Amino acid sequence: MEKVDAALITCSVYNSVAETAKATMREFGVKDYHHQPSRATKLHRKDGIWGIGSGVALEEEPATRFMFYVPRESADGILQGLISECSLQIPGRGSAVCEEVEIAAESSWNQEPLKSYDGHTSIPMRSDLSTIVCTVQQGQGNHIARSALDLGVPMPQVTAGEGTGLRDKLSVIRVTVPAEKEVISVMVSAQESDEIFPALVAAGRINELGAGFIYESPGARGVINDMVVRGQHHSASMEQLIAAVDEMKGSADWRRRPISAESQGFRYLNDLVGMVLICNEGTASELVIAAMEGGAGGATIGKQAYSQIEDEKTNISPARESAELIVGKDQVDGIYDSLLSAGLYGSEASGFIALKNVSVACTHLSAPR
Repeated sequence: MEKVDAALITCSVYNSVAETAKATMREFGVKDYHHQPSRATKLHRKDGIWGIGSGVALEEEPATRFMFYVPRESADGILQGLISECSLQIPGRGSAVCEEVEIAAESSWNQEPLKSYDGHTSIPMRSDLSTIVCTVQQGQGNHIARSALDLGVPMPQVTAGEGTGLRDKLSVIRVTVPAEKEVISVMVSAQESDEIFPALVAAGRINELGAGFIYESPGARGVINDMVVRGQHHSASMEQLIAAVDEMKGSADWRRRPISAESQGFRYLNDLVGMVLICNEGTASELVIAAMEGGAGGATIGKQAYSQIEDEKTNISPARESAELIVGKDQVDGIYDSLLSAGLYGSEASGFIALKNVSVACTHLSAPR
């Protein structure tokens, strides 16, 4: 497989900020993008009346995830533009991050370099971020999100999907493994991921049969939404104070937590690759089946919408589907060949493949993935 270096930009904002994000992408010369509705979660501190009804509850707010690929040399410029125009450096607005990827050369991607950022100030970005993505049964998403928030992880986002893999292998009892899934995405510092990853495995019992799948992709940079709790009554939020101490100390090592006993002893999968598959709606299932025949363990299929900044004739449908195949490095070429044979780049699917690094994953290991 021939590959082209690129960068994936993911901008996750509350819906009140979405139009500003789209206007910024247009200004910088982004040609097209995918977007997906999500639930952004945070904790809400309620005072109650004379103490009655007080406490901390999980709160959800509609949000949108914008995803688009740019040349690597354009990544920092568009990040600075999104952060500045959408005021993402202010807690409670959203996040914008970049991950370096490789795009299969045959994919229909021809984004030209973007406009340079000409702002007067350069907003500091974090360069030590990791993405943790956890897939669980429908109805369990808020539990994982609350567990992440309790660990101090800001703005877990929950999206819907449909799973394939273990359920299809267990034909006799597949009725007991629901197809409907929820996918929780969080951004954490690389220093904290060693504690947060096993804690989320324990919270979701990911190591148990049929419970789900979790993986970590390192090497991201950008700005993340630092709001964990809404409703505090201080001039500076706890998140702002923590961020200030991080900056003074140069890292987040000072707030590392000891790994609990229940989080120890999990068996992990290492040195993996994430194959990001995007295709027209209605074609993902057959392509994922072909990937499984080529050695993949399965994937969760999600819905995305495709938009162009300037309308051009294309076989790409406005309704798209996506799946992330987490596989061994030695499996990539065989799976890619299986996808080609299944019509990955035909007019019906109009497929796209990107590869990203996955450092660690966990699932029930009797179900290879």
